[in-house]
Amino acid sequence: MSLQNSTDIENICSRVWIKPIKGNRAGIEKMGLEMEMHAFDSKTLAPIGTENSKINIQTLLKRIGEIAPDAKLKFDKATGLITTVFLKSGGNFSAEPGGQVEYSSDPFEKLSDLSANVADGLKLLEKASAGDLVFLSHGTNPISADDHPLLLPKERYKIMTRYFNSAPQIRGIDMMRHSATVQANVDIFGDENWEDAVNLTLVLIPLTAKLFANSKYFKNKKSQFFSERQEIWQKMDPSRSGIPANLPFAENLECEYATWGKKAFVFFVDGLPIEEQPLFGELTFEDWLKNGYKGTKPTVESWETHLGTLFPHLRLRDFLEIRHIDAQPFEHTFAPIAFFSAVLKSSKIRRQVWEIINSEKIDLKNLFHSQEDYSKIHFPLLDFACSVLDDLNEKEGVQALQAYKKFVVQKNDYWQAEKALEFVQKNKTLFPSEEFLKHLK
Repeated sequence: MSLQNSTDIENICSRVWIKPIKGNRAGIEKMGLEMEMHAFDSKTLAPIGTENSKINIQTLLKRIGEIAPDAKLKFDKATGLITTVFLKSGGNFSAEPGGQVEYSSDPFEKLSDLSANVADGLKLLEKASAGDLVFLSHGTNPISADDHPLLLPKERYKIMTRYFNSAPQIRGIDMMRHSATVQANVDIFGDENWEDAVNLTLVLIPLTAKLFANSKYFKNKKSQFFSERQEIWQKMDPSRSGIPANLPFAENLECEYATWGKKAFVFFVDGLPIEEQPLFGELTFEDWLKNGYKGTKPTVESWETHLGTLFPHLRLRDFLEIRHIDAQPFEHTFAPIAFFSAVLKSSKIRRQVWEIINSEKIDLKNLFHSQEDYSKIHFPLLDFACSVLDDLNEKEGVQALQAYKKFVVQKNDYWQAEKALEFVQKNKTLFPSEEFLKHLK
């Protein structure tokens, strides 16, 4: 179905999400996570797929598919590469452009069920790696080289590489090949004020950025920023990253998000060969809609694809994708998921979170442009989230947040390695599932 200029804004505003965010699970709130990690040769510590690494990412995905009962493989049509391994038990494994291994859970109502799903996935990863790999969960790859290669050269990643290489002043290649996150995916009840949940999440992003910072080592050096990964993502493409323009507190969140998305540059036009795809700064979706591009006109499907190429700190789908969080040490991976599931739980709970924010006299008007350190609010927010989860008898969540509160105090000690290689040697593991469960048992 084509998008017509005469009904442009009406059509686009009503199709910001493929499914309605206002409740599509019959009032059942669920949460999930997507976690990315770095893998290294267990003997040489060479990043997976690079010289001196015994196996590459295709071998690892193939191994997972072979040992997981009734697993289904997804292949890139253009290259034949394995891109995803779907598990019968729920969840899937995939890979990012620089060889980052990603596990995506199924959504669950209870944190206990979610943690069990993640632990099972990580155990499968350990079995598939068969001792050939060690793993590290950190917001950036500490020891990858500046010219770290594209290790999963599927068509979309080739297109993205060409696009970002056309703009050396931004940090798209660093984003693709060197960064890693743990992403919280949270449903909002259908009968709740979902706009309030979006606004609160957007406000919490800058308030918690430093709280969840964990990317101190990058390209064999120590970063000068509190989070190298968040610096990368902020600067990787101003048209599609950060906080969308005019959010939060817009009168019509759907339309403002859609208007922002229309002004973002397009890097994928279906049907065009790689060398004909638009480069950085060449084509916004709005221009494509008005003028076409190389004989093409966007369809509703083009718009939905374009929305999936936007990388804001909060991506709006039929759930909230909270994307600003650095990959955490395995033993603390569950903490940000528990935190956001707690503070967004209901309208009543969100009102209490707003009260905490207001009690600290946070200047919300200048929040997204301020250089202020918001650390003073971290422990009040963590303590409140703990109390919410305690009332819900979510013991794993409480334990995760209590452990994370102690970790915050000890972070500078955690980052005390003289060199990036020393940091990897100290914190690598053959058994990420054991580390993940360390504070949840």
